Amino acid sequence: MLDKTIPFYHTIMRCDRILPMEVKLPQGYAIRTYQPGDEDAWAALECGIGDFATIEEAKADFARRYLTNPAWMPERVFFALSPEGEIVGSAIAWEHDPRGVGVRALHWLVVRADHRRKGLGRALCQHVLRFFRREDNAAPVYLHTQPSSWKAIPLYISLGFKLQPQDTFYGYENQYSQAMETLKGIVTPEQYELMVQNTAAQARTADLSAIRYDGRGLVPAIAQDAFSGEVLMQAYMNAESLQATLDSGYATYYSRSRQELWRKGATSGHLQRVIRLSYDCDGDSILMQVEQTGPACHTGERSCFHHPVIEGDMPATAAILDTLEKTIADRAANPKEGSYTNYLLNKGAEKICKKVGEEASETIIAAIKGDADGLAGEAADLLYHLAVLLHQQGVPMRDVWEVLKKRH
Repeated sequence: MLDKTIPFYHTIMRCDRILPMEVKLPQGYAIRTYQPGDEDAWAALECGIGDFATIEEAKADFARRYLTNPAWMPERVFFALSPEGEIVGSAIAWEHDPRGVGVRALHWLVVRADHRRKGLGRALCQHVLRFFRREDNAAPVYLHTQPSSWKAIPLYISLGFKLQPQDTFYGYENQYSQAMETLKGIVTPEQYELMVQNTAAQARTADLSAIRYDGRGLVPAIAQDAFSGEVLMQAYMNAESLQATLDSGYATYYSRSRQELWRKGATSGHLQRVIRLSYDCDGDSILMQVEQTGPACHTGERSCFHHPVIEGDMPATAAILDTLEKTIADRAANPKEGSYTNYLLNKGAEKICKKVGEEASETIIAAIKGDADGLAGEAADLLYHLAVLLHQQGVPMRDVWEVLKKRH
């Protein structure tokens, strides 16, 4: 039962990157998706924690929110089953936005009181996140909570969610400051520090006065891929769109032709999550390092800058690994006759792992011999086969970079 004596404040959390995860369930428990009639058990669970006064009220809410989209129910609504087959928990992977823009969210995590502290809440959340990861690992996942659910916040943090001091979704008011003040009086100092440390960085606004807008109130804004360094596009911002970018964490521009704000990817899904935003020494240009979902250009090209005038031989950099990963993914989606990559993927993990082992051995031999040229070639072969293995296992290279970043 939720503690109704704790003040209610809208608390927004967001997961920007879903990492691979192993789902563990206590012995005898299982998780399955929705079957007709499960709304009765869902209503009982929600009434059990005090979210609704009556079963009928809860069922009506479930029908209004979810049963209007029956095609989604069998893959997005998850239930935890006890060893006796009884529904004892639930979580939902849903998308909705009143403007027609798909916003992904973890809905209604609930576990019956007599089945808590067994890992069911974590397992249900993991099923939701794994569903979203298969669908699109680049778009964020939101959740809405409140101080009375303070015991769940560390769980959400452990799964990659961060508290949002500014961003919101579904039209919720963001009451971060009030929520944190309330939580400070409830949780231990260690728990509160965990929440502070896992709050998304707030945008610095003190220096925005240094930005020099032109006579139309606009400033050029350049988007650069934060991972490869590739320049993706240039558009324009005004003061309002810049503030919208800072508040949401997603690139929002000003359309000179339509004379209105537009969030990049709002209709196409090709969002730009802003990782870093800065302005130049004169204050008359903005640079954003972004995580780009899909192509940045309306033509379908990755970058808007795809018309070379001078085309020299560009030096090779670590960005070649990003190109390699995309090439392997393209081969998997669009097989080509005679492709060695397709051959490996068709053979499966055992064959690919064998090749990784062979290339690792040959890399070691080249190093022991002091053969620098041979070492470079064998290391390249090893990296290629590792990249194929990562793709075959569904692990993006970015996850490897994240592990390296945390270790160093």
